[in-house]
Amino acid sequence: MPLTDTTFGFLLLGLGLLFVLGLVFAVTSRASRAPRGAVAPPPGVHLPPGSFLPSAMALGGALIVAGLAFRPDDALANWVIFIPGVLVFGATVVAWVRLANREWRDTEHRTHDDAAGH
Repeated sequence: MPLTDTTFGFLLLGLGLLFVLGLVFAVTSRASRAPRGAVAPPPGVHLPPGSFLPSAMALGGALIVAGLAFRPDDALANWVIFIPGVLVFGATVVAWVRLANREWRDTEHRTHDDAAGH
């Protein structure tokens, strides 16, 4: 199979995505290690836990755009790239909404100090 411009474009896009995901993984794994003298937030401050969902949503969006950009001339999209992008994006949106609802319920039912900032 000869290396056409389209094949080279897909290869370049895939390598770029892997590079960006590697950078995200390296930064998030390093940032998750708290120093020994880490200070907890003051009472009443509600901070959500760290999540991979924003990165997964960005990946799904990138796959959707790539599926629309790298398409055959006679098609609306490259379905091999577009459909997984839609699935990843949709699953991430559902997971993020469920997580936000769970955090909201936990915050509503937990006793907390209203004097501190929210």
